[in-house]
Amino acid sequence: MASPHAPALRILFVCLVCIGIGQSMLFSILPPAARAIGISPFQVSTIFATSASIWVFVSPWWGRRSDVRGRRPIILAGLLGYALSMFSLAVVIEVGLAKRLPAVLIYPMLIVARSLFALLGSGTGPASQAYVADRTSLTERTAGVALVSAAMGVGETLGPGVGAALAAVDMLAPLYLAAVLAVISGFMIRRYLPEDGPPLSHTEPRPSRLSFRDGRVAPFVLVSAALQAVRATTAITLAFFLQDTLHLSPAQTVQYSGVGFVTMAVAGLLAQLVFVQRLQPTARQMLHTGVPLTVAAFVILTVGGSYPAYLVALFLLGVGLGLTRPGSAAGASLSVGANEQGAVAGLVTGVAVLGNVIGPMVGTSLYAVRPIGPYVLNTAIMGGAWGLLFANRRLRNLRS
Repeated sequence: MASPHAPALRILFVCLVCIGIGQSMLFSILPPAARAIGISPFQVSTIFATSASIWVFVSPWWGRRSDVRGRRPIILAGLLGYALSMFSLAVVIEVGLAKRLPAVLIYPMLIVARSLFALLGSGTGPASQAYVADRTSLTERTAGVALVSAAMGVGETLGPGVGAALAAVDMLAPLYLAAVLAVISGFMIRRYLPEDGPPLSHTEPRPSRLSFRDGRVAPFVLVSAALQAVRATTAITLAFFLQDTLHLSPAQTVQYSGVGFVTMAVAGLLAQLVFVQRLQPTARQMLHTGVPLTVAAFVILTVGGSYPAYLVALFLLGVGLGLTRPGSAAGASLSVGANEQGAVAGLVTGVAVLGNVIGPMVGTSLYAVRPIGPYVLNTAIMGGAWGLLFANRRLRNLRS
């Protein structure tokens, strides 16, 4: 981005990449570590679900606080909270693997350790997005928000490789590294990220509490929640789907699904780091391109029947997600005033997390009936979002 604030935005980008790396490493490490401790897969899912449920309520609060206190303090608090969460998880897992405490005690300790991320770390994303909104013009807003979204994607792409290399030395080394990276990121934010002061001065009246029912932001909240639901459902079911439809061995399943996830991730990064940054599409253009691509992707997954077709679908899905997510976030940002940027970012982020909780629960239940069930549901969900783009006046008339 050609902006006087570009150096600060690059610092923010690097820090968010570090969080993405840690998150993807945790998803790879916690399930096998928990199994070795004696914690069931269902219990592992409740660890993440509990944190996500807390996130729904706390993230909007942090976003509103950033409107009053300033963006940098909230970003910094979130990074340090994230570091504390990852360090606590590593220590608790280490205690569990050493059998110093029984699994019945380790399980709630893992819930508490992971929930620290939701309680303290959920402000980093909304405050970061609001920081970008404060320092970009209306025409730059969409590209700036896409950069924030892409940062997490870059981290999630790099994380598995970094985690695998470190896990060869020590299984918990990636989690300790994630904590260290978060502390270093916090130092960078504190030292190098400029801030002119809180967006809302003491003399200005505080805006009323932003609600998901507010007509200005409700359609963007719905699109974001739908997107998170289909994304999470796909992530949970894809490996099973490929194994069952292509009749793969366990080893083949790991290889095929790994290639599929990388294809989706690379496509998303291409959309956000190349297409959006170079062509600078409007939020409306991103939504009206991204949503139909996700619909097409799920239709192909439903009827494809071959691995090449599934890879095409996952590429389209990656591009669709890579356009729709920042397009929706930017649209919501453009729909409210400067003194509500933190509030709207926290609200959209928080409510969208519900999709991570509800989507996989419904999707896995449908999968038990028929493997294509989750993708039929995803087609219907994103088809509804596509219809909303034309039915809702705010989405229909979105110009920036």
